[in-house]
Amino acid sequence: MAFRYMVMAAVMLCLAGCSMSGPGRLYTHVTQPYSRDFNRTPAGSKQCVLRAAHQIKEPVSGYGVTVEWSADQIQAAARRAGISQIRYMDLQTTSFVLGIYTRRKLIICGD
Repeated sequence: MAFRYMVMAAVMLCLAGCSMSGPGRLYTHVTQPYSRDFNRTPAGSKQCVLRAAHQIKEPVSGYGVTVEWSADQIQAAARRAGISQIRYMDLQTTSFVLGIYTRRKLIICGD
């Protein structure tokens, strides 16, 4: 009985994911900087979120068929949030079931 629980726990750890251990098989949620150039970058006082892209992959055929749609309106979203000067952006990625569905968001920070 205890062996069964240990095996189930090991399987769950293999399927779950975290940004430190790599992508998960069922679910991954990672937030990372959009750029790595932080030389004296001020934080900014305002923030807005832009749903940047959605992606669906077809995993069966092996041809790599992918459908992606996005919104390329960073400046417009920043203006609507009252941000006139963008300081930095973070990219938040959420994926489900072996990366078949992926959703990305840009978190825009500035003044």
